[in-house]
Amino acid sequence: MPLPPDPIPKIDLRSPNLSLQTGHLKVGGINPQGVEIQANSRCLTLGGAPWFPIMGEFHFTRYPHIHWEEALLKMKAGGVNVVATYVFWIHHEEIENEWEWSGNYDLRAFIELCGKHGLYAWPRIGPWAHGEVRNGGYPDWLLEKCGAQNVRRDSEPYLSQVRKFYTEIAAQLDGLLWKQGGPIIGTQLDNELTDNPSHIVTLKKLAIEAGIDVPLYTMTGWMNARIPQDEVIPVFGGYADAFWSEQSDSWARECRRNYIFSAERDDTNIGVDVSSVHQNGGASSAEGQISLASLERYPYGTCEVGGGMQVSYRRRAAIAADDIAALALCKLGSGSNLQGYYMYHGGMNPAGKRTTLQESRATGYPNEMPVKNYDFQAPLRAYGQRNESYHTLRMQHLFLADFGDQLASLPPALPESQPASLDDSETLRWSVRSDGKQGFVFVNNYQRIESLPKREGVQFEITLNGQTEPLMIPQKPLNIPEQCYFIWPFNWDIEGVRLIYATAQPVCRIGETFVFAEIAGIEAEFGFDSSTLADPDQALLDLQSGLHSSAPSVVRIKGKNNKQAKILLLNPNQARQVWKASIWGEEHLFLSEAGLIFDGDTLRLQSTDPSLLSCAVYPTPKAQLQASASPEGAFTRLVPSPPTIQRIDLEWQQLQQAQSPAAPVRRDTQGVPLAPDDADFDSAAIWHLRIPSAQSILDHSEVREVFLQIHYTGDVARAYLADVLIDDDFYFGRVWEIGLSRFDPDLLEKGITLKILPLRKDAPIYIPADRWPQMDARGESVGIHSISAKVEYELSLKP
Repeated sequence: MPLPPDPIPKIDLRSPNLSLQTGHLKVGGINPQGVEIQANSRCLTLGGAPWFPIMGEFHFTRYPHIHWEEALLKMKAGGVNVVATYVFWIHHEEIENEWEWSGNYDLRAFIELCGKHGLYAWPRIGPWAHGEVRNGGYPDWLLEKCGAQNVRRDSEPYLSQVRKFYTEIAAQLDGLLWKQGGPIIGTQLDNELTDNPSHIVTLKKLAIEAGIDVPLYTMTGWMNARIPQDEVIPVFGGYADAFWSEQSDSWARECRRNYIFSAERDDTNIGVDVSSVHQNGGASSAEGQISLASLERYPYGTCEVGGGMQVSYRRRAAIAADDIAALALCKLGSGSNLQGYYMYHGGMNPAGKRTTLQESRATGYPNEMPVKNYDFQAPLRAYGQRNESYHTLRMQHLFLADFGDQLASLPPALPESQPASLDDSETLRWSVRSDGKQGFVFVNNYQRIESLPKREGVQFEITLNGQTEPLMIPQKPLNIPEQCYFIWPFNWDIEGVRLIYATAQPVCRIGETFVFAEIAGIEAEFGFDSSTLADPDQALLDLQSGLHSSAPSVVRIKGKNNKQAKILLLNPNQARQVWKASIWGEEHLFLSEAGLIFDGDTLRLQSTDPSLLSCAVYPTPKAQLQASASPEGAFTRLVPSPPTIQRIDLEWQQLQQAQSPAAPVRRDTQGVPLAPDDADFDSAAIWHLRIPSAQSILDHSEVREVFLQIHYTGDVARAYLADVLIDDDFYFGRVWEIGLSRFDPDLLEKGITLKILPLRKDAPIYIPADRWPQMDARGESVGIHSISAKVEYELSLKP
């Protein structure tokens, strides 16, 4: 039911907190071109100007090196400009003194590709990382040599081994640091170390001595971590759900706080599962203790805004695109000035030489993870698939790319009335970022699982510095639909014309054209200051009619300064399709349902639906392109020649029925459910699948990828190629997809073996209620309902 009108939501900005500390943080660096990266108490700076980076996590050792470049180009097209990556010690020195830095482990080649495509790099060098890797990234031999209680502290022989590890990393990074003209601008020391600030200082010293000398050093600040004052910048996060939660009935309760605007940066839910792993103290309980006041010394940055959520054996949460984008918007509205996603790109665990390399209860860690699959339901998934969240986040990233410097300088402010608890769904959730004169309103009326209601008759009252009358946004009250979230600007200068407010979300700008997105269910209204207009009749514009079509056009707003601003309004569907890039000699805006990759002067369009392989572009390209062109409002529709449709024949048959009745789920001594081991799959249902045409199809010039889509039910599924495990899946109601291009086509033609264990009705695991399969008379479910193959086509547009 919609909520009746509340008292007018108010915020007082007559005395905004504009205090700024500079020069106190022991960070910063200059490259050979004289460009300095620094940090003050509010934001990072680049070349002396406020800077809002967008960072995405991508683990190079979990992805084939032959596909790194395309993955990085996809990240860049999605709006990411900083690539973070763990350097997992166990991936590079699983056996003592046998270092691996080639092929999929080639850190140097990965960072070079980042630099080639204009992406900054941020290696997270541990030495302890977590990342759901065996021992948190520690090699087994290290724990045997040092002892589990003598790591993550200033003790020997641990520090000597860390020094060797850092020296190896430094050799890979030599010449690629910011001060050397390279892309590496920062590094994170350790991860989730909450109780030993002096050890963080030691790690920073060791890193610099080894040659890892970068402008910015960070540590994770959650779980009330103790921070060595001014030595590093604490970074934070927040997730839509938690695979580590012990809840088994619904989504993790504490994650609700991430859908509420707050001055509190710390999410005490992150890392609670490993809080007892290798936490040894080393300082008095008061040293470095974090508080809201002490955090004001540091810019608010994140490194783990959940780009999705990994599934564990006992907890398999399904994450929707809006779950992620609404949470990300709440971090922006709460003051984040570094938006870092974990994960932004999923992957696969590499094969170990002596053991599997996933986190498990058997190694003393709290979670049972898939042996191979680390998809994370990320914006870019394990095989490079574009998730829906990739598109919903991109609109926010375009906003930050063009207006992030403005946003970074604006402190957050919270309204007089705020939610009283995590369960308060009645109080409107909103915030403002402003200097007391102009800024942005952030509204979140979205919460995952538990919908927030429609708000009727909403009008915001903002009291600004130096103004006798409050600013009312909008001019007349409006209704805010359920499950929506957005950003509105106020007192915004657009080419000398003052936009008092807009009830549409700013997206980006192309020259003098300002692009906005209509919010579903809210009429797009633009209120201008008539004293800045050449034509006062344009002071209040309703741009929904005329622009709410498949062919958007541009409205020109003329100012008294003889300049003009242009406004282009996209409807919600177009906003999901919006891309921006500098290509063919100038900046362009694109609308396309295909996945776009901007590769030099080549635009690559990718889709499993050949009919979507086109784009609308604004302004019309001056270059002559190999495509048909037709006008589409302010845009020009470019359609390349269609691809040759490929037919894929699959041959599959069942070889073995599952053992019946299925064995109950095992538990450890603490009652935690344990994932099936290798021996358990001897009693699984087994199928054999052949792809006779794999070689010819994967070699086709217009084929980018082939995705095997397996519609099944069961508990855990595994795929083997030539008796080697290539993928596994914990069932939670999603189609299991396997990208085939990374595998040997000859082996694919010989066949893939699929093994699936039954899911029991009494299994002590969390799967969302609407995703549980139908059970048979025995209270079990196992079977493959269909197998198909989807071809992802690729066409190119170039001069």
